[in-house]
Amino acid sequence: MKAASRVTGGAVAHKETSQMTRLMRNQRDGKGKYRVYDNRKEQWVVNDGPGEVNEHFVIMLKDKYARAALTKYAAEAAEAGDLEYAKDVQELANRAGPCHPACKAPD
Repeated sequence: MKAASRVTGGAVAHKETSQMTRLMRNQRDGKGKYRVYDNRKEQWVVNDGPGEVNEHFVIMLKDKYARAALTKYAAEAAEAGDLEYAKDVQELANRAGPCHPACKAPD
């Protein structure tokens, strides 16, 4: 049976796999879903594609997987001895994913 699919906002959702999506950045046409602005330099971040020097990945707190990602990130920072940073990230994790009032699957 072929999987029926549709394109929405750059991601392909396969009906067979309950809203399975690919990262929009992996279907790159020169634009990502989100642009990052560096407030310190007052300019958009460039050279930010896959494998480039400023590659990044944006996680919205409402993403249902955000809590797990941020909790692990905080643990890694704590293990490295950066306790204040780890605390700040864990505070984000405590408001993310299932703890977020608008929690939803990534799109």
